[in-house]
Amino acid sequence: MKRRNTITACLFLLLMAGGFVLLLTSFLGREGSFEALLKTFAKDKDVTAFLAQAETAVNQDLDRDHLFIQLYGGIQRITGRRMVEDAVDENTVVKLSTGALNFVKPDSTAQPAESVEANAAATADLAQALEEQGIPYLFVMAPQKIQRGQDLLPVGMAENGNSTADAFLEELDQSGTSYFDLRPFFESNGIYSGWFFNTDHHWKPEAAFFAWQNLAQLLDHNYGFVTPSYLTDPSNWSTAVLEDFFLGSQGKRVGSLYAGVDDFTIYTPKFETNLTYASTDGGFERTGPFNQSVCFPERVEQMDWFNGNPYTYYSGGDYGMATMTNHNNPNGPRIVLLRESFSCALAPFLALSCSELTTIDLRYYQGDLMETLEALEPDLVMTMYAASSTGLENMFAFEGTE
Repeated sequence: MKRRNTITACLFLLLMAGGFVLLLTSFLGREGSFEALLKTFAKDKDVTAFLAQAETAVNQDLDRDHLFIQLYGGIQRITGRRMVEDAVDENTVVKLSTGALNFVKPDSTAQPAESVEANAAATADLAQALEEQGIPYLFVMAPQKIQRGQDLLPVGMAENGNSTADAFLEELDQSGTSYFDLRPFFESNGIYSGWFFNTDHHWKPEAAFFAWQNLAQLLDHNYGFVTPSYLTDPSNWSTAVLEDFFLGSQGKRVGSLYAGVDDFTIYTPKFETNLTYASTDGGFERTGPFNQSVCFPERVEQMDWFNGNPYTYYSGGDYGMATMTNHNNPNGPRIVLLRESFSCALAPFLALSCSELTTIDLRYYQGDLMETLEALEPDLVMTMYAASSTGLENMFAFEGTE
């Protein structure tokens, strides 16, 4: 124990020395934020402004090229720490027993979120309002990174994503609201942790493709929306793996030395595709084959662990409202998907099952949701949220989007 404490102390002193060197070189090299602030202070003599900006300036100099984050994360790994705390509780990163990272609030419990009944009631009310307009509704539960029934967190820590999701679906069941739980399909196929990135909370493109395969079968069986089998056949797709390319949102908090980096898979159909992807609030309209319209190759042109986000290769990111039009399937269903970020990877695939797929993200959407849904005249309205999102009240503010 004494030897470990000595090593930890030495590493801490080394880290402090490295930080001082970074700050000093920024100053002496006439390129540091702190030096610029000192010059401004010398000119204006504004003590209040100097003190207000000093911490930010020092942090910017210390984190030049993110070396400080890398060093800090490396030390956490060497010392065996499984929790890296953050000033913001929601950004605290823990290392699961699988070696993957996860965001967990230190004071979380395993009990379902208090908002679960209200969220389920809001969903049931939306389904009822749509039914009165002759529009069917389906809630789709996507899996979260931590598997049901698995104890993966450090001792003394808990999270309630799956327990909240289970309670949420029980409420939907009692109200007679249609839902489709994808979690059992992932739990019974392959190694569960392999469906998710190690350094990010999202599922991999492989998982989104697998979800599409199962969802396509349900849409065919329950609604008569047929997806030709060749579309969902993996042999009709080529894949390219970008190795060590992606440092996810959790990895960005602790650096690549703490838990490594992820590969990222690019799917390309071997068959002809022609789609238009447009979003007013996103400010774009793109027409062309799958990999040029509903995918964004510019997001993976170069590797940038800390400033890039390859996950947005699919769908481009989160937009209040966006529409994917499949010109090769004009007789397919018109579907509206109420979404969060897990749908980024799913939507391009799902669009191939549709004539038109409109996605709405309540976190960014502005307008009257029911008026919009009625105007779109969809054949089906779906919501797809990950299990961990079912306790978030803002994701169910169906009446508060004006």
